[in-house]
Amino acid sequence: MIQRPQRNTNNHQDHHGFTIVELLVVIVIIGILAAITVVSYTGISQKAKEVSLQSDLDGASKQLKLYQVEYSSFPSVMNGSNCPTAPVNDTKYCLKTSSGNTYTYSSPSPYSLFALTATNTASSIVYSITNNSTPVVMSTLAVTDPTNWLAIGTQVWAKANLNVGTMVTGVTAQTNNAILEKYCYSDTESNCTTYGGFYQWDEAMQYVTTQGAQGICPAGSHIPSDTEYKTLEMQLGMLQAAADATGWRGTDQGTQLKSGGTSGLNMPLAGYRGTAGSFYSLSSIGFLWSSSESSTSAWRRYLSSGYATVLRDANDKGYGFSVRCLGN
Repeated sequence: MIQRPQRNTNNHQDHHGFTIVELLVVIVIIGILAAITVVSYTGISQKAKEVSLQSDLDGASKQLKLYQVEYSSFPSVMNGSNCPTAPVNDTKYCLKTSSGNTYTYSSPSPYSLFALTATNTASSIVYSITNNSTPVVMSTLAVTDPTNWLAIGTQVWAKANLNVGTMVTGVTAQTNNAILEKYCYSDTESNCTTYGGFYQWDEAMQYVTTQGAQGICPAGSHIPSDTEYKTLEMQLGMLQAAADATGWRGTDQGTQLKSGGTSGLNMPLAGYRGTAGSFYSLSSIGFLWSSSESSTSAWRRYLSSGYATVLRDANDKGYGFSVRCLGN
């Protein structure tokens, strides 16, 4: 008889466990996926808050303009419920806010202008709108954001000249009227977009005289002092004795600071607004305010297409110069 091969009833199966390396790889992958999820959620959450602030301000602006049409001025006073109480108390023009958002309203006499800020209290994101502007972000330029800020030595500088506020014509003096005002070269808004706004010193400082004040700079930053400008210049190779001097000083620090320079700050030769209201010298020179006073003047920096160096002197606070913010 032919015997058939007996079936092996002991089913031995190979069991392969994870090695330590494989486990570590899995853990790393899980960590990366978790981080991506958190970043994505954070980004989406931040965007949603910004959209809610912009939407609130758009709606509020329409309400305020309807109020002006009916009563010939913007509200002079708003109550705690964001309803106008003067010159006329009219609850149909109350301003609505999304959950977590709050308003701050102001309108200087004769109440033909208004400024409204909306803050998301959970994230400290702030947007602002005026009667003749769209919502503008005011304080999300976190000084850790490499898109807008650059570390140079021990300092963190904004990469662009400041452009915030409502444009007023060059012949109009900027005043302490609760409206943030700016000049744009040739009274053209697009020049502010390209080169930044011009500000009289008091407006830039928001009517304080404290050296290093935040002024019109976003939260977490301030208007650099004269000494902090010296620090920047010395970090770019200027000697202390030269930094302390007035007039044109240094070697090539001006070239480093100007657009295309190796500092990365790309300070444009934006021109300036004269004390009588005219604009001068676009593409030829640029001035930057410091937050340091000198009697009735304030210290500034002066860059020119004709010089590789940097001029330091004090000038009349009534000029309209650029502002470059410095991280705290």
